[in-house]
Amino acid sequence: MGIRNALNHTGDSLSPTASIHRILDSSAGPLIAVRLNVLTRKTLGGLQTDLSGRVLDAAGNPVPGLYAAGEVAGFDGGGVHGYRSLEGTFLGGCLFSGRQAGRAAAAATAT
Repeated sequence: MGIRNALNHTGDSLSPTASIHRILDSSAGPLIAVRLNVLTRKTLGGLQTDLSGRVLDAAGNPVPGLYAAGEVAGFDGGGVHGYRSLEGTFLGGCLFSGRQAGRAAAAATAT
């Protein structure tokens, strides 16, 4: 089912790399293993935070001691790169929001 659904992808119908055949068909050639590592995944949501990375409750009040950084902080539409940001361009936003949240958490614990 997964293979059939994947074949419905527009890119596969425009430039197929192999004809449809049974996976274990010996006349179709050897099986080739490929290791894939997912690097990033786009999220356009997450927890609502203030500029210090403090997580806000439904009423908009900071939750004591709870900070969020990176994609979970809810870049709200792609962050600094906008709605059409590419995969992998969230690193800047992750670093910036992590720095802000880290500084705010350190300041809160120092008092």
